[in-house]
Amino acid sequence: MRKFLKTSIFIIGIGLLVASCSKQNNVNEYLKSSSSKNVPIVSLIPSKDYEMLIIESSDCPYCHKLQHDITTNQELIKALKNVEVAPVLADDTSKLYKLVINNHKLIGTGEDIAADLGVNAYPNIFFLNKEGKVILNVPGYVKPKTMVCVINFITTKSYKKEDINSYIKANNCLS
Repeated sequence: MRKFLKTSIFIIGIGLLVASCSKQNNVNEYLKSSSSKNVPIVSLIPSKDYEMLIIESSDCPYCHKLQHDITTNQELIKALKNVEVAPVLADDTSKLYKLVINNHKLIGTGEDIAADLGVNAYPNIFFLNKEGKVILNVPGYVKPKTMVCVINFITTKSYKKEDINSYIKANNCLS
């Protein structure tokens, strides 16, 4: 009975931690109407060993909360020291993004990148290695204590030995 309660609390905790904003379908008229414009291209090719690619929306409160957390929470700042943070605003059509994910070259607006990655909720976080291989996808907002643990899971290469749920549970990372 005690094990059942612990497991139930763990599952409920994960459910409460993962919150997200729903994707709103917008038609990308930008590329159709402005293909001849000089559009800046932002390279998202990681220069560090790992990249935290964050697909977000300008009207998503959880996205704003995540950005606030990663710029003000000292534990998160410390954990992200060797991780490149690359935000992509899905509803920004003023620039193009260039990245390589799982050996596929992607170039497009934030909306295009989000669609190519199958993102339908914000924020949506992809942890990539230097070669662009997706190590972990975290859909939704995660509280700072748990996010620090997720980042440590990546940077300590624990993903090669165990799954994220086992790691979070073993390291008492639920906040």
